[in-house]
Amino acid sequence: MTTQTISPPELSTLQIDIDGEIGTLTLNRPDAFNAMSPEMIFDLGTAFAWLADQAPLRALIITGAGKAFCSGGDINGFKDGVEDDSIDLPAQVRRGAEALHVAIVDLRRIPYPVICAVNGPAAGAGFSLALACDIRIASETAFLACAYGRIGASPDGGMTYFLPRVVGPSRALEILLEDPNMTAKDALEEGLVSSVVAADELMDAAQAKAAQLAEMAPHYVKMAKRLCGVSIENSMTEHLQLERHGIADSMATEDLREGAIAFFSGDKPVFRGR
Repeated sequence: MTTQTISPPELSTLQIDIDGEIGTLTLNRPDAFNAMSPEMIFDLGTAFAWLADQAPLRALIITGAGKAFCSGGDINGFKDGVEDDSIDLPAQVRRGAEALHVAIVDLRRIPYPVICAVNGPAAGAGFSLALACDIRIASETAFLACAYGRIGASPDGGMTYFLPRVVGPSRALEILLEDPNMTAKDALEEGLVSSVVAADELMDAAQAKAAQLAEMAPHYVKMAKRLCGVSIENSMTEHLQLERHGIADSMATEDLREGAIAFFSGDKPVFRGR
């Protein structure tokens, strides 16, 4: 039987590398501090849909090329609209935000752990993208900033959805209104990142975390992500029904049988995603 190789999509502003069952998606506009151009937003939509539906992976790392993670939306993309009254800037930005938000929804559909390796500044939509990931590890050289208010723009990219869920609604609003440049240490104290490492150790730390999480049973990981993701919106009875079906479905997996046998024998289970 021939095993089919599933290749990543061709992208102009992103790079996807696959090493075994671990993938790395790199924002690749280093000369622009990985700002989100219309092309990058389109590429993010393509990449996240592929990563959610087709990629043969069990963990993903997202990082940036060069000195920045992502400096936010590329303000040059709507410079003409600010200066030229004949351009319908609200409509232009509305379309761009819709494309970005479709990409974020697909990012959240990815059924395996997504680790953000914040290698430098993450501002505006770049901060939103980091928040949309499951786990964040920061380089000592990283900083995070909401940044939207500095040009009078309303937040997007899921920032006001994810930030309150990470730090609480009151603290999230305070961060949005005060809009500090948060160092990696500040972000760690706020609980925005789980660890801070030296710049030259960042990818090793992210890969070690990815390798650790990739060993877990995929059904367990998928359901843990799904259940935690909707727990705030659901009533207790709705949520308990989801848990009920999730654990029942896990009983039909080979991984469950492997885990149970290993538990009784004192061995370490090897989960294969079946």
